[in-house]
Amino acid sequence: MAERLGLGLIPLGWTAQDIQAVARESEAAGFDAIFTAEVNNNALAVAQLMGTATTRIQVGTWIANMYMRHSYACAQGAALIADATGGRFILGLGMSHQPVNRGLGVEMVAPAQTLRQYVTDVRMWLRGEGPATHVDQQPATQPIRLYLAALTSPTIEMGGELADGLMPFLWTAERVAQSKVWADRGRAKASGLGPLDMTLGLPTFIGDDVNSLREAARQNLGLFTTLPFFQRLFRVSGFEEEAERMEQGHVGPESLTDRIIDAVCLLGSTARCQEQLSAFRGSGVDMPILMPPLGVESARSVIEAFRR
Repeated sequence: MAERLGLGLIPLGWTAQDIQAVARESEAAGFDAIFTAEVNNNALAVAQLMGTATTRIQVGTWIANMYMRHSYACAQGAALIADATGGRFILGLGMSHQPVNRGLGVEMVAPAQTLRQYVTDVRMWLRGEGPATHVDQQPATQPIRLYLAALTSPTIEMGGELADGLMPFLWTAERVAQSKVWADRGRAKASGLGPLDMTLGLPTFIGDDVNSLREAARQNLGLFTTLPFFQRLFRVSGFEEEAERMEQGHVGPESLTDRIIDAVCLLGSTARCQEQLSAFRGSGVDMPILMPPLGVESARSVIEAFRR
């Protein structure tokens, strides 16, 4: 089986036409899947746009914020997208981040327990179970693979137990290999699920001037240093000194050292990025998800560089 490759977009400011055009171009370039983050958009709506513009490529959310929609509405939306795309939809779910949710008036009370219940409820609605609303529930007409955002060992284990795949981001290759123990522990408790699909979001910066690309990476990824979940991730990934500074409020692009950038990104010429990609695959990544810099043309550059 050919090695799979996905594309992950943050379509800030994109029009519906932009989204559909990039989806079609990704499909034509031989990508296996295209995903959207839920950043100032509705991830399910974006996924449906991508799905109806294409015929082969898988489409999905990377990730949909569970606090933004009731589990019933999430399941019904997912079922419709899966039906419209002939079963090509992947539903990636997660809890997002405290500052994001707080800005939207949402308090994250017991997020891990809430996520477990949410995933369980979505599965229930997709099976056509649960109490009747206007009429009895109906099962989804197409199978829907459900993936879970995961950064920490407890959520990795939960994903192993409940999900079809995992969707981490800003992991080193070493953390991918380390995570297998936690994922396997969860899988041992799973019922009726096949092999767990390990994806990984990889920020991707193509070019010949490595120093300039590192600066571009800092500008694109600086926001993540402000988020407590990622601060803790950097700490447990071996970047204790950098994490300490972030936790003290020294956040933004300048807090992303070269060693962080080089460990979690694909960066350099296409050939160099392919070598780095091979290392991530060797650590246990089943489907890398390339994350271009912000902007439509940046996405097109990555698509062209990895055309197959």
